[in-house]
Amino acid sequence: MTVKLEKDVIPTAETKLKLGGVVDVPPIVWGWTPEAEKDAKEAFDTAFELNIPFYDSAEVYGDGESEKEIKRFQEKYSEEEKAKQVIATKYFPHAHRTQFPDVLLSALKDSLSRLGSFKVDLYQIHAPIHPVEIEVVANALADAYEAGLVRTVGVSNYSIEEIKRMHAALQKRNIPLASNQISYSLTRTIPEKSGLIKLCHDLGIVILAYSRKCTMISLSMGLLTGKYPPHGPPPKGRERWFSRFDKEQLTQLLAVLKRLGEKYGKTQSAIALNWCIVKGTIPLGGARTAEHVRQNAEALGFRLTDDEVSELDKYSFEGSNNNEWQHG
Repeated sequence: MTVKLEKDVIPTAETKLKLGGVVDVPPIVWGWTPEAEKDAKEAFDTAFELNIPFYDSAEVYGDGESEKEIKRFQEKYSEEEKAKQVIATKYFPHAHRTQFPDVLLSALKDSLSRLGSFKVDLYQIHAPIHPVEIEVVANALADAYEAGLVRTVGVSNYSIEEIKRMHAALQKRNIPLASNQISYSLTRTIPEKSGLIKLCHDLGIVILAYSRKCTMISLSMGLLTGKYPPHGPPPKGRERWFSRFDKEQLTQLLAVLKRLGEKYGKTQSAIALNWCIVKGTIPLGGARTAEHVRQNAEALGFRLTDDEVSELDKYSFEGSNNNEWQHG
């Protein structure tokens, strides 16, 4: 089962990894931001044209609007073309949702209705904040799988111990845990340092790597794109996020990204995303426009060397976990 890029393999749009051993996915994902629909549709279509049609949504994105948009965007495609589009969505474990498996199955059917589909490729638990034990949630996911409503199941933001429990519980039902979507980038490498990523790979679990949910998801709210100078004023609304990083270390990191971008003829964004891919993850390249999709696609077609990865590692940030959301 291929859950990460093999050593020395150059990632391209034709490179495929496996979710749960059954769903072929490209090495980069489009994370959904349901805002300007015209731009979003163009981005959706561009991802398909570039052969990277992997779309990550959730029932809470736009209060279900992102799933409805996917349904509208798919209307012009043939059934054969739709079959090439991988759709992922998520269940949000609100505190009042306690009656499992009914609450999960009901939410999933609502998502499928908004998506206009009878089955979703990947159904994920949005965060390990559910009011019941992991094994109870696992059995609900297993029920959804056995009912033929999902092709694969995954989780988000799960820790090492939580992954072990979820994996073991699903194994009892002979169902693979396909993915763990976690915050991982050059500004948050704790999932690698803690051994979480290695554990997931050893268990056959794909890592979907996001960072702060914004325009460039795996690019730390645009911090790694080079758009904002490390010593300059941060963009409005992101002051608290930007202020947590040591300015000198950030300056060094951005300098390496810039130099490698010039070497490969790529943007800094592409270098940062390629680093994620080489590390054995599938980065979520958030895209509000077709141009963002094209920029993210630049992360394919080359591979950073081990020395270049080590140099980026030298100036990367570890980050931390928290009890509220990011356990892993």
